[in-house]
Formats: sequence, structure tokens, C-alpha cells
Amino acid sequence: MQKLALGLSLLVSLSACVSTAPKKPLPVLGRPAPAAGLPPLSDKARQARLTAIVIDVPMGHPWGQQAFGTGGYCYESRTGVNTQGRFDLETSKYSDVFNAVMRRHGYPIEEELELFSGTKKRVADLQVAARVIDVTVNECYPKIDDTKLQATGNAWLKIEWSVFSTLEKKIVFTTVTQGTTYGEVASTIGQAGLIRPALQDAVERLAVDPGYRKVIDPPAAALPVTVAAATSPPARFRIRCAKEFSGGMQANVEAIRRAVVTVTANRASGSGFFVSEDGKVITAEHVVSGSRYVKVTTGAGKECYGEVVASSAKRDLALVSVDCPGVTALPLASARTGEGGEVFAVGTPLSEKLQFSVTKGVVSGVRKFDELEYIQSDVTILSGSSGGPLLDRSGNAIGVTTGGVAAGSVPVGVNFFVPLWDLERYLPIDLSR
Repeated sequence: MQKLALGLSLLVSLSACVSTAPKKPLPVLGRPAPAAGLPPLSDKARQARLTAIVIDVPMGHPWGQQAFGTGGYCYESRTGVNTQGRFDLETSKYSDVFNAVMRRHGYPIEEELELFSGTKKRVADLQVAARVIDVTVNECYPKIDDTKLQATGNAWLKIEWSVFSTLEKKIVFTTVTQGTTYGEVASTIGQAGLIRPALQDAVERLAVDPGYRKVIDPPAAALPVTVAAATSPPARFRIRCAKEFSGGMQANVEAIRRAVVTVTANRASGSGFFVSEDGKVITAEHVVSGSRYVKVTTGAGKECYGEVVASSAKRDLALVSVDCPGVTALPLASARTGEGGEVFAVGTPLSEKLQFSVTKGVVSGVRKFDELEYIQSDVTILSGSSGGPLLDRSGNAIGVTTGGVAAGSVPVGVNFFVPLWDLERYLPIDLSR
């Protein structure tokens, strides 16, 4: 807790130096109960990541004693109180402690190093934050003239844990655990080396908490992200296409509204549409990138949860299997719409409050980039439209929104869509009509 040394030290109001001030006593804790007898986690268990550690103790809180000396002995001891208020610790100094404990207990965690933005195969479904609501740190720096990193002492933490679901956008679990060093420990990394074993002890208690285990791996009936798909998905998914619409777009708009959805993933949100009545959703791969589970919100406002069962980053397509009974599938056009043909884009641009926004344009052409075909159109799309359908004049899907060109932040009417005639080539699906 180097920041605690600049933190709890900056956290500290120093009294007059004394030579024999007693250490603040630590609460006495028993060792954490073992996790013996608990069933193994299922393959649906969600990944978690420690995202924040916050010291949140009252102003004037006496946190312990800080002693200094030379030649290997501490002879100046100072009493400290909190004069800074709430502050964050550098999570990177402690996340390995959280990860090691959780990994030992069999929990899936997010610890892959992402050197380039958007390259992680999977990011955490749940974020964990530690709010330290009480703390004691007694520390001695016996060679302060040579190094500020060699220290001895003890520590105790009382932590309120909160678990936040990136899909449900809410805190889904809270609990309080304590952690202690159980006595004197030595550190070669300053104050952080005294805090880390106390944090480890608190994480051990969190790991065996039945409530935490349940939120990481809920029973099938309670898990919002449980899907009906088999544990081992088939090599290819058979999708029976809905009967194509006839007539004009306006005559079919209510059926289209039931088929188009908002997709919320761990990194981003976008749009999508049902292509089968058993809950298969097509969206853009970059919308669900890094996520195993997603939330799907229908045009009627119903929230369903699903699993990303196939994707192609190259083609920017993804298939999501959703447990959402009574859905309406959007028909796929059997014929291509040529240049100048009237088209409509449907999606959720900018905000969920703008769900099912319809814009109109024409097909400007079919372009090829890196040997891949794209439909170009002047139909308006914005952030959040990605993954939504491009429709022909009757409302049948002909493409999937992938992105557009802008001058600065201003769209210029040059937008691109993945044609659905590429669907079976890049996703493991077999379409039948």
C-alpha cells in the first residue's frame, strides 16, 4: 500500500514523537472456514474482476502507529489519524492477491493482459469493488535512512464487497468480510506488503461466502444469463427462416418492432434481431466482443439473457442464443436489393431511450474491401446502431449494420452493412425456407 504510505501516511495526522507508544491492537479473528464439501463450479460460472479498492473511513479515524528508525531499530513512533478522507488504492498492486485466491478456489477470473484495446477474447461479466470501512496498520521502518521499503508490522481490514453486473447494470451482491495478518509480518515493498496478507485473508473469506458463490455461479433456475442451448453446441445451427414480408415497410412495422432488439454486452451495447423463433439473434461481433453472455431487450421492453454461441471477427457477425419465449423472427430477403433500391435501418442509436429508431435511404452500391463485400447506403446510422438490420422496402433483412464514415464526429452518409448472403459462410448456421 505504497499509496497508503503516501495514502495512510498522507491519511495521517502526526502527533509528537514518542519513544514507546503502544501499537493499536488488532481484532482477533479465527482462520477462514475451508470450502470443503462445496460442489465444483459449473461451466456457466461468470468471470469476475477486481476493479476498485477504496479506503472509506471517517475523518479523524485513528488507523495505527507508524514508527521509524535507523540501524535496524524503530525508536520514533507517531500516532496517525485520517486527515484525507476517502481515497482509492492502486488496484494493480493488489489485484494479483484477489486473483490468486479466487483461482485457487476454482473461480473464473479476468486476468489476461490486454496489450491492445479490444483484443481480449473475454472480459469480466462481473466487477468487484472493495470498500475498506475500517482499517488498522501498525508499521515500523527500521532503516529509514537507507530505504523506505523495508518494513515490519501488522494490519487488519474490514471490507464491504460489492459485485456489479455489467449486463444488468446494477449491484447484485454485497457482503462484509474482515482480514488480518494474524501477527507481525515483514515487507520489502513498504506498506503494501503489510496490507496484502490482510487483504488475502479477507478475500479468502469472500471466496467461501455462499452468497458470493451463488452470484458467480447461480442455480440454473435463478441465473439470468442461463440459456436453453446445450452445454456443447452443435457444429451448426439449423435456422428456419420466417416467411418473407410483402407489401410496404409500414404494413409490417409492428412485426419488425417485435423482432429487433437492443444488445447489451460487457464492453458495449448495440442492436440485433431475431432470425428464428427459438431465440437466435444476429448482431455485430464488435458489439459482443469479449463477452460470453449478453442482455437482449425486446421492442416491448422485455429483458432476456443469452450466450454468444458463434462469432466471426473478420466478418463482424455474431450469433447469440437467447432464452426468450414467444419471440418474432425477422424474415431474411431471398433477393438482393440493387443500387438505388429503397432501404431502412433499424436500431438503438445513442441511447436505449431511442430503441427502434427507423431511418430511410437507398443502396449506394456494393463495395469490396479486403475481398469482403459490403452494402453501402446513405441511410443514417449512429453509435448503437451496430448489429441492427438493414431492411428492404418490405422490411425483410438484407444486411447487418457494421459502421459508417464520419468527418470528425459528423456522419457523412457513407455507411456499410454486412450482406446477409454471407451469413452461412461466416457463421455455423444452415438456413432453410
